[in-house]
Amino acid sequence: SVGRLQWGRLLAQESRGPGAGARRTAAGHFLALQRAWGQLAAEARVLTPPLGPSGPRCELHMAYYFQSHPQGFLALVVVEDSNRELVWQAPGSSQGWRMDRVLVGARRRPFRLEFVGLVDLDGPGRQGAGVDDVTLKDCSPVTATEKDSEVSCNFERDTCGWYTGHLTDAHWRRIQSHGPGYDHTTGRGYFLLLDPTDPPARGPGAHLLTQPQVPTAPQECLSFWYHLHGPQIGTLRLVLRREGEADTLLWSRTGTHGNHWHEAWATLHHQPGSGTKYQLLFEGSRDGYHGTMGLDDVALRPGPCWAPRRCSFEDSACGFSSGGQGLWTRQPNATGHAAWGPRADHTTGTAQGHYMVVDTSPQALPPGHVASLTSEEHQPLARPACLTFWYHLSLRNPGALQVHVGEAERQQVLSISAHGGSAWRLGSVDVQAERAWRVVFEAVAAGVEHSYIALDDLLLQDGPCPRPASCDFEAGLCGWSHLAWPGLGGYSWDWSSGAAPSRYPQPLADHTLGTETGHFVLFETHMLGPGGQAAWLHSQPLPATEASCLRFWYHMGFPEHFYKGQLRVLLNSARGQLAVWSMGGRLRHRWLLGQVEVASAEEFQIVFEATLSGQPAVGPIALDDVEYLDGRHCQLPAPGRGDTVVATSVPAAVGGALVVLVLLVLLGLAGRRWLQKGGCPSRGETAAVAPGFDNIVFNADGVTLPASLTDSQ
Repeated sequence: SVGRLQWGRLLAQESRGPGAGARRTAAGHFLALQRAWGQLAAEARVLTPPLGPSGPRCELHMAYYFQSHPQGFLALVVVEDSNRELVWQAPGSSQGWRMDRVLVGARRRPFRLEFVGLVDLDGPGRQGAGVDDVTLKDCSPVTATEKDSEVSCNFERDTCGWYTGHLTDAHWRRIQSHGPGYDHTTGRGYFLLLDPTDPPARGPGAHLLTQPQVPTAPQECLSFWYHLHGPQIGTLRLVLRREGEADTLLWSRTGTHGNHWHEAWATLHHQPGSGTKYQLLFEGSRDGYHGTMGLDDVALRPGPCWAPRRCSFEDSACGFSSGGQGLWTRQPNATGHAAWGPRADHTTGTAQGHYMVVDTSPQALPPGHVASLTSEEHQPLARPACLTFWYHLSLRNPGALQVHVGEAERQQVLSISAHGGSAWRLGSVDVQAERAWRVVFEAVAAGVEHSYIALDDLLLQDGPCPRPASCDFEAGLCGWSHLAWPGLGGYSWDWSSGAAPSRYPQPLADHTLGTETGHFVLFETHMLGPGGQAAWLHSQPLPATEASCLRFWYHMGFPEHFYKGQLRVLLNSARGQLAVWSMGGRLRHRWLLGQVEVASAEEFQIVFEATLSGQPAVGPIALDDVEYLDGRHCQLPAPGRGDTVVATSVPAAVGGALVVLVLLVLLGLAGRRWLQKGGCPSRGETAAVAPGFDNIVFNADGVTLPASLTDSQ
């Protein structure tokens, strides 16, 4: 080292730092930063002799202490030729000796390890740095054990054949009952968590890899359970890696997916008879510190997977194959091959998002001809299920979209031929199949230029299909979408339950079941800041209506000393946006009923908007049991239900307040006249004011003013 610092061997009893501690004795030695004769205030470096090559499990175990001002640091660097890679840095000052281990990983060429440190030994306090008990473990490049081939793993005993990469400071860790709150296997066992205390990855995310594997069949099915929840959760990707080839993306998910576990599948395709080894790689990248990313119950078996129950087309075509005389194409609008298509996909709402589209222009698909899109086989269903999908038809008549579902013999279950528009629309079909089955989408061309049919966001859920815009949220969002406001960093409404741990208070039970296992949607308002930010939860497009009723249950709780959040109901249509209902948050930790009559002369969407009426607040806004009653007027709730608050629409409430103000003015004038005349008005005069002003409801406090009463005598 050149400068004021150097690394040197030091006797523990001579140390300014912790000295003897942990397993060190006063007579023992360790490597420490010491004063040197140089004048430069530069870091000190110490290198090992050449090491390696090393295997993928190679780790460095050590004890260290580090006490310094914020500008100091202690780090470990891997040096290969002229390349330097930072693999570890002390997270902060320690009061004593600490144990740690650092993954060095597979290195094909000889390398050296370098400790780099900088502290101010002449500064205040007992600043210093040292390392001891340095050991390299499992570093042989030819070491192979039976465990290396264990891809299937529930992580209850260890990580089986999986190991963590070393490209970033973020790491996967095997933990018990933390993060998501419970593992998927037993509810109280172990799983892998992307450590939320590690710095968010810049560039490559945290890697979790298998040892090189030999294919057991031309096709293999990998299944696993994942947990993605939180406002800054980022992206989880699954990649297939072969030596000498580009990585193949098998699966990916971005953003929060609710506070619970999901199952996913991916089929691995191998060249028959090649015997080329492969690796599987999970890559997790967070956008910040708020969120939990977990993995559990990974399983690998020979043969292809069943068709996935969910497909957004973001990373693949999900096994769908195109047939007939037309060609279905997976594309984003930004770089699409088809001449025509939606400007944005449904999943992300951007031009970069992917969907499936078929060109139905005469030159691509002659009139009356068919282009089919066929799924892989779905597994048999033990009970009825609902298949939903979003479709987009061009303004110019593209023809018809037909949906066929069946086992050996398929049958048509839906046909859509209405002209399109600028919005994605939701389609749904009920499915009952006791044997393996497929779904086939057929585009029947009408022979119109510049026309197309597009599909996105397929989802298969247990239970019958709900009515449009109605949902109890037990199995999912039922067609309600939650695209984030641009200023919220990708976060919006989320799906949760009372049993799932949350960073902030939320309802302990849902409204549907009244238990902690029931589900609801919620938004954590701490993500909102001043400046008009909001989060939207919007329905599928709904047809025009003269009068329909929207009923829902909401839960809001904000301490009185905080500014309050606000929940609004908006109607979005081509004419613009109309607020029809609103409620400010308050300290009421229970479910309340809201209802409002809806009318629109053209197609519209219902939007629940979470926003703030002041500065940032801490508290959730939750919704459950949303019910849209098409063509029906709202009914007043049964008397005696003290746990409900029925709120009228915003215009009605404002109108009611104005009526009350007019009444007060009239009463004031009447009182003045009474004082002037020395008498009182007759019963007939009082009754003339009352009709038309009964049951006035104030949105702000939920107080109902009864109708004026006549004299009981």
